[in-house]
Amino acid sequence: MDSISRLRADGFTVVERARPRSRIAATSLSVNHGGVAVVASAGLRLSAVDLGFHPTTFECVAARVVSATCRCMVVVLYCPGSAAVSPSFFAEMTDLLDRVSTFADPIMLARDLNLRLERQCDPHTLNFNDLLADHGLLQHVSGPTHDLGGTLDIVCTRTDLPAPNVQVIDVGIFDHRLLC
Repeated sequence: MDSISRLRADGFTVVERARPRSRIAATSLSVNHGGVAVVASAGLRLSAVDLGFHPTTFECVAARVVSATCRCMVVVLYCPGSAAVSPSFFAEMTDLLDRVSTFADPIMLARDLNLRLERQCDPHTLNFNDLLADHGLLQHVSGPTHDLGGTLDIVCTRTDLPAPNVQVIDVGIFDHRLLC
């Protein structure tokens, strides 16, 4: 049984986007390794949100999360560390942010972009931070998120919302909770 099946068997709701097979070595066609997912525990309703595009420079999945007291949209992102940051990445990230900024629900972007965000003067970091600011978003993770140091992961919300509680539990594993 794969990880997603085990999560569902344990009562979690999952919205997933498997990694496209074109990115998988031909020797592993029987198993699709990887992808992105939003996972919700009991008491939360989760439904997939179609963003209307499929970026090629990063993976993403979007879901609406609803509880008894609040609702929000969560977008989970993954940019492979082996992929160089390119103008195409920023064009696709702009497209994604343009799309999600039209939703009325509070937005949370989370996970692994493999940008070195601790390098404040790095052109990629500056470009990414400008994109967030242009879309009214704020990045909340500070401190290392990689076992060799560096801030590679994000949790971003709109600037007009309360900041979420973001704690690094273990390098690469986060406790992302929206304050509702």
